Amino acid sequence: MPATWPSAIRTHAAVLVAVVLGAVGPARAQQPFPYRISSGRETVLLAAGGAAFAAGLLVTAELDVLTPEDVAAANPQDVNAFDRPATTRWSPDASALSDGTLVVTVGAPLVFLALARERSARSTIALMFGETILLTNGIGQLLKAGARRTRPYVYNDDPVVPLVRKTTKSARQSLPSGHAANAFASAVFLSVVHATLWPDSPARPWIWAGSLTAAGTVAYLRYASGKHFPTDILAGAALGGAIGWAVPQLHRSEGVRLSIVPGRDETLVGVSLRF
Repeated sequence: MPATWPSAIRTHAAVLVAVVLGAVGPARAQQPFPYRISSGRETVLLAAGGAAFAAGLLVTAELDVLTPEDVAAANPQDVNAFDRPATTRWSPDASALSDGTLVVTVGAPLVFLALARERSARSTIALMFGETILLTNGIGQLLKAGARRTRPYVYNDDPVVPLVRKTTKSARQSLPSGHAANAFASAVFLSVVHATLWPDSPARPWIWAGSLTAAGTVAYLRYASGKHFPTDILAGAALGGAIGWAVPQLHRSEGVRLSIVPGRDETLVGVSLRF
């Protein structure tokens, strides 16, 4: 990987951390902590994320790989016009850079752990973010296994794209983009939690702009690397963004209550939503 990539990742990290710290710096007078932990709700969220991830892995295990004949028959003209330009993309450097920038983007919400004054607040934020990432990856993995969409680089007949990469299970798990899902889940989670903890902060637009730009950078690099179609990235961004918004909302003390309740039959368990 060229020496410019580590430098780019460090710059990405410095800018994102500066945005977060600069935004909370002048707004340290927090409101009463607005998030609450509930054993029933946490059980539902953690179980749902874990079950989705396990189911996705089980389906993936049964996934057949493409044969060299399948690869030779892959025709870019079979791809819709909006996604087709991705079939000419291939960049291991962009792929490596997307990995590094994703780590930085996912790590940004953890800044709140250092800023929260009380240990219980730090634990609550950590649990909420853990649930966000678990649900994002669990649902994302299940969707990938079910969609079985071929990645753009399989259609790329440039000899620099190794055939061995085209004949793996990963080559049939393009939709949705996991990188985009995790990046946007983290960006939206960070922005929503910041806006809730510091509702009067004038830096709220900067937090949203900075975090979404970081997530967008990760998403673009997945396209540039040839790993994903634009629609894969849009689907991942929508999935991650929705979960990044929903999990904090479910934990608001005055928000939606999610809990496990007995079903009508002793063998059944239901989920209760209270507003």
